[in-house]
Amino acid sequence: MKKKDDGNKAVESFKHSRPKNFYRNRFFALVIDFIVIMLLCQIVFAIFGIPDWKHYLQTQEAVRGLTASDTLVVERMKLYQECFLITLCIGVVYEALMLVFFGVTIGKLVFGMRVVNVKTDKNFYVGKLMLAMRSVIKAASIYLLSAIPFLFMCLTTFGNSEGRSGFDGFAGTKVIKVRSK
Repeated sequence: MKKKDDGNKAVESFKHSRPKNFYRNRFFALVIDFIVIMLLCQIVFAIFGIPDWKHYLQTQEAVRGLTASDTLVVERMKLYQECFLITLCIGVVYEALMLVFFGVTIGKLVFGMRVVNVKTDKNFYVGKLMLAMRSVIKAASIYLLSAIPFLFMCLTTFGNSEGRSGFDGFAGTKVIKVRSK
């Protein structure tokens, strides 16, 4: 007697195509990379005095109850913009350099993952450029589009069997597991 097929083949394929704990490890790799970026920001602040998040937080308290046109509120917004842009630039440079030279960020290294180009027949330099573009696309979605599309691009990771995020799709890359943990 023929067995009834009651499962969704696409869902079954999705469940079995990713290594165990891939998404959890990818999330924690992101957390580690965020910590590294914050440490790099501290180093940059110690050397150059920017971004001054401490001063920004002090002005945050000082503007409570003031109108949007007050000079202190405008100063706080400019200070926030400066701190945000510098932090974002540090993050892009960190990720782009790590991906171009090593194919991996520190967080992905800890969890045995690697970022690779989907098309292996690409020119070596074009492949490296696409790895850097992945970082730029991430930063652009955070800065220009108020992070909402960035979150959507991250959530697309769960919607396909390869676990490719939206910025991976644009850059032609994907994250793979290179060793078991």
